[in-house]
Amino acid sequence: MSTKLRSNRLQFPIIWYSAGFCLLVGLGWLLLATGRPQPLRTATATVASLQSGAVATMLSPAFVYDDAWQVNEIGADPTEPNDPWHEPAGVMHFTYSGRTLALYLAPGDYWAYLYIMVDGQPANLLPTIAGNLNYRGEVSGYRTLYAPEAQSAQGPTPQWVPVHRAATADRPHEVYLELWRGWGQIPLRGVAVDALPRQPWPAWPGVAALLVAAWGIGTMAYRAPWSSFNPARLRPLRWVAPLFMPVENTFWGDSVALVALILIGAGHVQQQWLLVLMGLLLLAWSSVARPARWLAALLLALPTYYSAPLQLLPGRALSLVDLGVLGGLVVMGVHWLLDMRRTAPPTSLVGKNVPYAALLFAAMISWALLAAVQADYLEVALREWRTVFLNAGLFALLLTVTLRTSAKPAADQQLLLYAWLVGGTLVALVGIWQYASGVMLITAEGVHRVRALYGSPNNLALYLERTLAPTLALALFGLQGRRRWFWLGLALLQGGALLLTFSKGALFLGLPILLAVLWIGGYRLLQHRGSSRRLLWAIVVIGLCVLLALSPFLGTERFQRLWDLQQGTGFLRLQLWRSAWQMALDHPLFGVGPDNFLYAYRSYYLLPAAWEEPNLNHPHNWLLDWWTRLGLPGLLLALGWFGLLIRRHWQSYGTDNCAVLHLGFLAATVAALAHGLIDASYALPDLMLVWALLTFMPLDSLASAKAAPPLPPV
Repeated sequence: MSTKLRSNRLQFPIIWYSAGFCLLVGLGWLLLATGRPQPLRTATATVASLQSGAVATMLSPAFVYDDAWQVNEIGADPTEPNDPWHEPAGVMHFTYSGRTLALYLAPGDYWAYLYIMVDGQPANLLPTIAGNLNYRGEVSGYRTLYAPEAQSAQGPTPQWVPVHRAATADRPHEVYLELWRGWGQIPLRGVAVDALPRQPWPAWPGVAALLVAAWGIGTMAYRAPWSSFNPARLRPLRWVAPLFMPVENTFWGDSVALVALILIGAGHVQQQWLLVLMGLLLLAWSSVARPARWLAALLLALPTYYSAPLQLLPGRALSLVDLGVLGGLVVMGVHWLLDMRRTAPPTSLVGKNVPYAALLFAAMISWALLAAVQADYLEVALREWRTVFLNAGLFALLLTVTLRTSAKPAADQQLLLYAWLVGGTLVALVGIWQYASGVMLITAEGVHRVRALYGSPNNLALYLERTLAPTLALALFGLQGRRRWFWLGLALLQGGALLLTFSKGALFLGLPILLAVLWIGGYRLLQHRGSSRRLLWAIVVIGLCVLLALSPFLGTERFQRLWDLQQGTGFLRLQLWRSAWQMALDHPLFGVGPDNFLYAYRSYYLLPAAWEEPNLNHPHNWLLDWWTRLGLPGLLLALGWFGLLIRRHWQSYGTDNCAVLHLGFLAATVAALAHGLIDASYALPDLMLVWALLTFMPLDSLASAKAAPPLPPV
């Protein structure tokens, strides 16, 4: 017995016992942490002074109202001032003795906000945003009361909000409160001092223990001798394998998959769930023999995920990404059990250049789960964790296993690449048709913007940037003759639709960076080949054509106000970044959680000057996005991941076609990050799957595949 094998066998029991111990600890912690919370007390007492343990109504003599408030047993309601935009609707003072001060506020579907000072300093449990001053010109603790989710048929829903925690309780504390707007809503319902119930244990330590157990099990699965496992020994499955023999043939199998896609598309358009179900079953039948077909279908249809949930039963629809990932796991499992793979699995399923990126990716998914369980809105946080992070991780696993265990990895890689780029071209064609026919356009600031199958033109631009880069790289540096013109045609369609989105982030950040990376990388590539570098002038011509195409629109409001930071989009974006920066500083460890930015922003951090756009679900900057969603550890994991991704594609030069694809993927990565400085970059299901594709597509397999045809033939 070899020393390495003996060492592995000795380590397995240790890992197993450690995983079991962490599993028990995690389940026990969660059992204790999820006990029934103590009920909150409502404000019912009228008190002359606020002492520790008091829960006072607003009728209490302890409160001094400076303006014509309307106060009753429900709460305090301000009156409309003469100039509501420049003076508060109500001001009040009071003194309390104790440590923790909480207000019984009633946020709802209305616009109001308050400032609170304690002992001449900002209330320290509320956001304090630089430059956000109260009526007296002081930087103050701040809170908005705009929360549509808290509005019910009976009106706003009151909730206790801790606003200040004093360092000492041995002296009284002076409170100054300003309430702006909110008249008619009775926004202030009570005040409590050291009276809120004790907070339950946080759930994240228990989830962390479960994650450690999962990592231990994953380590054992990774290091297990899978090459010795023979599914053919499972006798009950032997009679099933011949059912898939016809579709093992490349021509017939691909033909069945094409028919399946036509059935799915026709069934979706005609809203016939039976056709959709038949098409999915046909596609699954074909894909069991070649799992790359299922993943290719997912990549081809990926741009339709927003507008085309697939109806599988009457009244039952499933997201394309959910269906693609879960269905892919089933297809791969059946493929494995039926032993339809014709080669033994490799020692490593992630390739030699990706392990660190894989570990960072897995760590990021794990940390996102911890951030989700700490979020105020747990349900939406877990939903985004599942649809964005977990699905991307499972897709990366499917992609890696499919290509690393394939008998024809180069052919499967071509299939996946073609499907992704053709899908981008098809959605670009939809956008161009919309512009030509004048339907489904977004009119904004003097231009008509296409959005294809997305809800926003910016989403279309974010997707097309990622497909345009490798398409253009293949056309310029990877092909010759007619094939080059074919791929240039695809790039022209994608680039034309990208221009018609009139996305500022794409036109002024993403596209210039994309062309610059292609020029620099192309220079290096041509130098490596020893070829003439005159081809680089084609990139300069493309850039000039872009400027020429945009010139008729430069006089429109959208471009005239591009650098105006005093009003419009630029001004609102600056206010958003100020709020997001403070949100990140206030939540350094876990952030506010996945998909919780919207609720934290509009109900806590929305500045008065930015009231026109309250319903923003991301900070329009990928650095702030990672930090506010997942905290500083999440941001550091993302920086490491993107750094490894850029390094991998910049340093990878195998065959010429491999180098071309690495260059295209590098340009797509850098362009996406550049555009993401002022927009979303990752927290969408389709974009996250593309990030996984850019990271885990094993392009180096082409260099090692002796029988692989040159990439890409047409």
